[in-house]
Amino acid sequence: MLKGKRAVITGGGRDFGQAIAVWLAREGVEVDLCARKITDAKATCDIIHSEGGIARGYECDMTQPDSISRFSAALLHPQKAIDILILSAAQWLEGELEEQTPAEIISTINAGLTGPVLLTQALLPGLRLSSGADIVTIVSSCGIPQFTDSVAHPAFFASKHGISGFSQKLAGQMAQENIRLTALYPPDFEITSLQASTTGNERMGENLLNGQSLWETIRFVLTQPRSCHISTIYFQGPTRQALSRSTP
Repeated sequence: MLKGKRAVITGGGRDFGQAIAVWLAREGVEVDLCARKITDAKATCDIIHSEGGIARGYECDMTQPDSISRFSAALLHPQKAIDILILSAAQWLEGELEEQTPAEIISTINAGLTGPVLLTQALLPGLRLSSGADIVTIVSSCGIPQFTDSVAHPAFFASKHGISGFSQKLAGQMAQENIRLTALYPPDFEITSLQASTTGNERMGENLLNGQSLWETIRFVLTQPRSCHISTIYFQGPTRQALSRSTP
């Protein structure tokens, strides 16, 4: 059901952004991805090309409006729709408020909030060309009200709460144009392999959420008929801090 679609992925040079780019390409999706370093973007494209997939890599610093403008301009074509937009890029920051510089705080908020908002705005013409586009935002449990069990910096929490509010508001507006928006709120998770993971005899709460499970959730969302709009998905799972506290 995904074969032949075109996806744009931010943060596609490493971690989950790279993984979802590879997994989408395996489904026959044409992938356009960006990373802060062009070498990282090309590395992901090399993986996809080696498996016979289609991918193009771009350099884009999501903290810089000019860089976002160049990236979006390269993606927009009058006859080429954008069917899927995955907003995966974010800048991690941890510690107490006074432990980070103003520059780091601004960069974290721009990467996780301002950048995705500007890119989504810029790519709306391409999304509207699709017969049924999907926007998927990887928010994080740090964007859930009252959640505080993380070493993340307050600025990181602020960026995640901001992108959560943006996603919730935009979901209602875009639904009128047959564009679905789904916000995911995963706890800490890990990418153990780009291959299909095997299910063992583990119990709930023993390990971090596996990125493969997050991908399977996104794949489910993307393959639903247009009458099914899943706007918000929460995950139950331990944080790294919770696991470290339980370790003898």
